[in-house]
Amino acid sequence: MNTPKLPVVVAVVEDDAPSRTALGRLLWAAGFEPVLFESAEAYIGASTAPTCIVLDVHLPGMSGIELQQRLRANGTAPPIIVTTSSHEAVIQERAEENGCAAFFWKPVDGHTLTAAIASLANR
Repeated sequence: MNTPKLPVVVAVVEDDAPSRTALGRLLWAAGFEPVLFESAEAYIGASTAPTCIVLDVHLPGMSGIELQQRLRANGTAPPIIVTTSSHEAVIQERAEENGCAAFFWKPVDGHTLTAAIASLANR
């Protein structure tokens, strides 16, 4: 008897609508279940329990780094993949200090991102 494979739910927190939609399509095509949020506040207000989060740094309101810190402090942080188009080393340092599972500069190669998510899901 085969045990059904649990869905890999990936929360995408990205304020840029075209990027958010493209990430959702990429993840769906790769066999994941994307749940899309336009802000950190929208993610906090949802009742999602994702396998991991793909988190943009620059968001309206609360930043991605602030959301990462908040989830970590609450003990509710799933593995987080941080992405940003800003090439400031301090952003990567802060994300890594907060325990990100992976960090990518945008644009992120789709295969690289989905491989990172698959690796996290298999842990």
